[in-house]
Amino acid sequence: MGDPLSMFDVFETEDQREEVEDHTNPLKQGENDKFPNSRNNINNHDEDYEFNHLTSPLTSDIKIEKIHSSYNCSHYRVAPVDSKYEPKNITTFAKKYPFTLDEFQKRSIESLERDESVLVCAHTSAGKTVVAEYAIAMGLRDGHRIIYTSPIKALSNQKYRNLSDEFVDVGLMTGDVTLNPNASVMVMTTEILRSMLYRGSEIVQEMKCVIFDEVHYMRDLERGVVWEETIILIPNKVNLVFLSATIPNYLEFSEWITRIKRIPCNVISTDYRPVPLNHYLYMSGAEGIYLILDEDNNFKSSNYNKCLSAGSQNNFRDKESGSRDKRRITSTFKDIENIVKLCFDKNLAPCIIFSFSKSDCETSATAVRHLDMTSDEEKKLIDEIYKNAMATLSEQDRLLPQNLFMLPLLKNGIGIHHGGLLPIIKEIIEILFQESLLKVLFSTETFSMGLNMPAKTVVFTKMKKWDGREVRYISSGEYIQMAGRAGRRGLDTIGVVIIMLDKSDALIDEEVKKIFLGKPLNLDSTFHLGYNMLLNLMRIEDTTPEYLIERSFMQFQVKNKSAEISSKLKEAKVKLESLRSQFDSELFLLTSSLHENKEKLEKLNEKMSNIVMNDTKSLNYLNYGRLIYVKNDQVWGWAVCISPPKLKLNNPKNLKKYHFDCLYQVNMKGDAMYPSTETCWGRFEVKAFPIDSIKKMSQIRITIHEKVDVESQNFQNAMVNKFEQLSKHIQTLGQLPLLHPVEHMKINNQDLTHILSYLVDTTLHLIKYLYLKNTKSMSSEIDRLMNEINASPLPMREDYKELFSRYEEYSKVRKETEELENQLKECTQIIMKDELRHMKSVLRKLEYVDQFGTVTIKGRIACEINATDELLVSELFLRNFFENMEPEHICASLSCLVNDDRKEGKSPTELKLIDAYNKIREIATEIVDVMIDCGIIVDESEYVNRLRPTLMSVVYRWAKGDPFIEILAESSVFEGSVIRCIRRLDELLRQLACASRNIGNMTMEQTFLTCISKLKKGIAFTSSLYL
Repeated sequence: MGDPLSMFDVFETEDQREEVEDHTNPLKQGENDKFPNSRNNINNHDEDYEFNHLTSPLTSDIKIEKIHSSYNCSHYRVAPVDSKYEPKNITTFAKKYPFTLDEFQKRSIESLERDESVLVCAHTSAGKTVVAEYAIAMGLRDGHRIIYTSPIKALSNQKYRNLSDEFVDVGLMTGDVTLNPNASVMVMTTEILRSMLYRGSEIVQEMKCVIFDEVHYMRDLERGVVWEETIILIPNKVNLVFLSATIPNYLEFSEWITRIKRIPCNVISTDYRPVPLNHYLYMSGAEGIYLILDEDNNFKSSNYNKCLSAGSQNNFRDKESGSRDKRRITSTFKDIENIVKLCFDKNLAPCIIFSFSKSDCETSATAVRHLDMTSDEEKKLIDEIYKNAMATLSEQDRLLPQNLFMLPLLKNGIGIHHGGLLPIIKEIIEILFQESLLKVLFSTETFSMGLNMPAKTVVFTKMKKWDGREVRYISSGEYIQMAGRAGRRGLDTIGVVIIMLDKSDALIDEEVKKIFLGKPLNLDSTFHLGYNMLLNLMRIEDTTPEYLIERSFMQFQVKNKSAEISSKLKEAKVKLESLRSQFDSELFLLTSSLHENKEKLEKLNEKMSNIVMNDTKSLNYLNYGRLIYVKNDQVWGWAVCISPPKLKLNNPKNLKKYHFDCLYQVNMKGDAMYPSTETCWGRFEVKAFPIDSIKKMSQIRITIHEKVDVESQNFQNAMVNKFEQLSKHIQTLGQLPLLHPVEHMKINNQDLTHILSYLVDTTLHLIKYLYLKNTKSMSSEIDRLMNEINASPLPMREDYKELFSRYEEYSKVRKETEELENQLKECTQIIMKDELRHMKSVLRKLEYVDQFGTVTIKGRIACEINATDELLVSELFLRNFFENMEPEHICASLSCLVNDDRKEGKSPTELKLIDAYNKIREIATEIVDVMIDCGIIVDESEYVNRLRPTLMSVVYRWAKGDPFIEILAESSVFEGSVIRCIRRLDELLRQLACASRNIGNMTMEQTFLTCISKLKKGIAFTSSLYL
């Protein structure tokens, strides 16, 4: 290998120092560092001798030094102002590599040797693991203990396997498994390290370096807070190594680390991708794929338009008879088969095909199961690996439907990967994929996170996903994360990404660019308070919840925004003063009074409109073909109801839960289009709206056959003609005839006529139907407002509209100014102070802490519970819920707290389980009542409905010892989801056993240990193939 120093640039002297006013301006946090994909373009002309010193806007005692910037790497050092940068001349390397290191790897290693923390930001497969391995080797060389954390257990198992091949003294802790706990190198989940920090474990005292793999997981809404807690609680003497995907705000994150740890943190970032990507589009029904973005990030607009045209010509051909849904499904399967064939025939395998649901993965894989893509030798090897793994199961478990279903697929080179699979099946598939024995893998989005298994090609079956709230297009950050799996370093010269589109995904090229060329997601804090967190902090000497909040990344980000908000506020005040100067005092008072009254009147009418739509009588008029005016966050305009209201959730008393399908018009930009005098040239799409988005209902109903194909060109043309006629009607009459609440809808109310009489004659365009149960007070308010409006002399002026428009602008800027002032005030205060006060009240009222804030026995139990709702479990424990209950019933009862599968299933039928479930719901409701009494805003139904009883009978039978294959025969839940529930239940029971031991209740400890023995068996706890 030659002189080892040849691996590095030698740092010598400081040539020049340049003061920069704002670190977010000239450096743009990586925006000016454009890295070509070719290794040959690496710039070897160092700028190491040029230091750019920047002062953090939050703390003047922190500086940001620009150490290096080249075409493939940028290096910043964030440090206390009194910290001096001294280049390290390395003479003895902890680890040598049989290949030339990339620039970012060299600089990361040099920073580690300077005994400083490091944040490494790079694309998937860029080589971040080299930095982690060197940190471990350095720790072993110097006799230190190293902790390697990963976000998920599966990644911990895989990392343990990989590190064990590289190093000798490696251990593992995941909660499920503990191996070699006294090892010098410990691999564990972040949750395990967090628990150790709270307990003051011996490992914490001994560790010198903690490696956080996939630290961008910190943005996870539920679990991200664990990373923040852990980072804050780690002693300052410990060096931190952060491995992350590319994040735009890496300097902000490093500033936070430096501020709370008072140690330098180096940021080494590269946009260099070892294997550049070509991005292609495949339009449903078209032939071939179209290059839309090449490896140099050149966007091919002409190819995009050609692709859309090819798809449109096919979509509007005469279609065969049969239902639209059936044709669509058949077409989708045919498209997937075409893509798989293309990838195999064109040597683009192995490929990962991303779908956004478990069922889509399975149905897609089944649709191509007849394709044979492996050789006889590969089939033999797949069969051998599969059977060796299956040998660890009982003979009965080998006969599970999922096990029998998978082998034929695998032997043809087809795999599936999602959370509903048996853990052993997932690991078999991962191993086969790593060995290139699988040619195509159908996977959910989670496969893109963490597991180091790149492919030559990545395929997206859709560009839309359900995110828990709505169906939306994937973000640029999500696209980058998944597409980054394409291209295997050392094997491929080009990685291929193929996006499958249908007509509903037909975005304009600018919107496509936003997804393909947009920035990765920021690493933003998701910090939130939890009762387990508060109780643990209150139990530790010299540490408080306020201590953690003040040091949180969220608090830092809030304060960091103060400079930007101050600048905006200054501009807003200047604009506000300019607008105010356009009115004399008398005119300003008149205009403001009229504007205020009109705003109040419009709010009253909006309120009354909502009340009308919450009356069940309104449902009778949402019938097929009804013209309705739709507005929620945006104005959708006039649309056509094409389905009766459907209950979104099982709560018929709440009309807001009702949704209805309607036909609305969109233009080529995807925006809503309204009937007007202009020619209608958009398309009609179907969308589900909540019932409270209806603002008007017309008397007009359009004749539409219920079984019509809304995608057909004939239907589209007919609808365009109908809406053109409506536009002319509006132009002639000013509006469409609306349904009257009394005359048409037959809503009877003694005050309704009185209210309407005032609204009919107003010059404002107000809603024409109202329904109030108690409207007397509102009637008098409307009387007063209408009298003041009618008495105003302003509407008589010739320049009335101009005046009123200017005042509306003034009012808008005034509100913006007030909002900015509130935001600036919040930046100077501790976040979540009210929430913290309310949560402490809950803990006192429920007696988890006493009046002096000392944690009680009840609180000590909750300190041990983090697998689920700590308050609810603690209440169950101390209310003797588990006494005299059989272990099988305890397991079944607690399963409703750890069941995260939202799929509907059977509720328990056994009386004891029904009673137990009802009791748990009852106690949960009592907890919610206390929270509400203490000022916490919480949705009772949402809180209680997190208790899912659908696996209670399944878990009961498992604990009783019934065969897994028989249990699954009566359940529609995925096998993997059942096992995940059982494993989470095992974790909860271990925490309860530990809590019992801590308070000296050995009887309950033994009870919970017995429950664990009932659960921990068979296929649910088969050892990982990585161990």
